[in-house]
Amino acid sequence: MSEFNPAADDSLTSGSSHGGNIWGAARRLQVPLGDILDLSASLNPLGPPPGLAEVLQEAIGQLCHYPDRDTLDLRRAIAASHQLQPGNVLAGNGSTSLIRLLARAMDLKCIVIMAPAFGEFARSFAIAGRHFHYLIAKDSRTFSPTREDLDKLWAMEPGLVVLTNPQTPSGAMAEPEVIKALLARANLERTWVILDEAFIDFCPDQAPRDLAPALLKQYSRLIVLRSMTKFFCLAGLRLGYLLADEHLVTELAPLAEPWCVNTLAQAAGLHCLKQSDYAARTLETVVKWREQLAASLAGLGLKVIPSKVNYLLCRLPEDGPNAEMVAAACAEKGVLVRACADFVGCTPWHLRVAVCTPEDQERLLAVLKPALKIWLFGGSYK
Repeated sequence: MSEFNPAADDSLTSGSSHGGNIWGAARRLQVPLGDILDLSASLNPLGPPPGLAEVLQEAIGQLCHYPDRDTLDLRRAIAASHQLQPGNVLAGNGSTSLIRLLARAMDLKCIVIMAPAFGEFARSFAIAGRHFHYLIAKDSRTFSPTREDLDKLWAMEPGLVVLTNPQTPSGAMAEPEVIKALLARANLERTWVILDEAFIDFCPDQAPRDLAPALLKQYSRLIVLRSMTKFFCLAGLRLGYLLADEHLVTELAPLAEPWCVNTLAQAAGLHCLKQSDYAARTLETVVKWREQLAASLAGLGLKVIPSKVNYLLCRLPEDGPNAEMVAAACAEKGVLVRACADFVGCTPWHLRVAVCTPEDQERLLAVLKPALKIWLFGGSYK
């Protein structure tokens, strides 16, 4: 029998490039989970909202029952927050489970992903056997789509378009007029549009947060994806939802996995939707800490792309180590950041960092500064 090695990589998902693998990092370094600073996953730096632990403790008494398969109370609360009807809402085990659902359901001839975008779209379409293409936005424009991009898009004759707003991984917002132009043409072409708004709640302006749900009443082929995991720091519970035309939701619901939103997640969602003070404090704090972090990163010689949300995309100097090397060096010191070369459209020098507390910023900078000095040949990190 071979000797047990707790640091060995026995992961079933080692090929996955999603951030947030704090468990794997702790196992590899053989340190407690609390010793890892995870800035590769972009979650609310304030942590979960107050009172959540008590709500979950109370909900534990219901674990002897199956969850509400219809998630009715949660859908009613989500619908009310967007001035929609419960029939417009489908909840899921994070927005990722809904992406998988849509990939199975949308059997269309040509799918176009406006890149960069969350890698789960391409992964889900591939698993479902769907044929898709990329349309890559320019780095010089913070990867946000333009009218010129839309002209290229329609030349591809798509049956489905995927657009991320705020943009992943730059955090930039698409112009409202570009989104409206996309939907108007999609309406004429009978093209479906998935608008991934997983991080929209971090946008400090109310108008962009309200735009897509309002447009649902006008465009029946629009599907909006939202995540509660990020803004309310529920990564371990998983909770997301989609907003769409009632007829589409009715067709999608039977295709979803049964009981896909557990009892604790449903209770957490209902609690989080009531946290207006927490939401306001989050928006104010993230703006302040994001500005501090952006200034510090720029001071290290990085090009920081302006962001509206809780993460910053940086471009490293190309005469130094690439983002994968820097991320690996930081990880050795227990700080996780996100190399972004796997985002279609990004380069090996793109690095993403989550907005964090001033104390965590100090720890990040303490390991990032020497990591940036590693050279491809003969370099070391001490």
